[in-house]
Amino acid sequence: MHETSIAIGFLQSLSELAEKENAKKITKVRVRIGKLSGIVIESFQFAFDTLKEEYEKLKSAELLIEELPVKYKCNDCEMEFETDSVYFPECPKCGSINLSLISGEELEVVDVEIEV
Repeated sequence: MHETSIAIGFLQSLSELAEKENAKKITKVRVRIGKLSGIVIESFQFAFDTLKEEYEKLKSAELLIEELPVKYKCNDCEMEFETDSVYFPECPKCGSINLSLISGEELEVVDVEIEV
């Protein structure tokens, strides 16, 4: 379960941010996770909620996760589309498989709320 190691690194970074900003605590963290990121959202949430108890300034932090869809752009007809299929998708307009991934692999912090 690599979500635990990701959560540990994430919590360590947040703890360092809290120290750097002289925060009393971090209250909320919003992240975006793409469906192709390889991260099981429920496992990441569980790991975060369990492990945050180890960090004094993160004990009451709320993690909000937005799951981003898999989105492609067809390089032939330029249509952008979302799909649930991760196995060899094709353009719904022209049938091409000449595609570029636009979103779906993200793991990014949107914002962090701190109390000073």
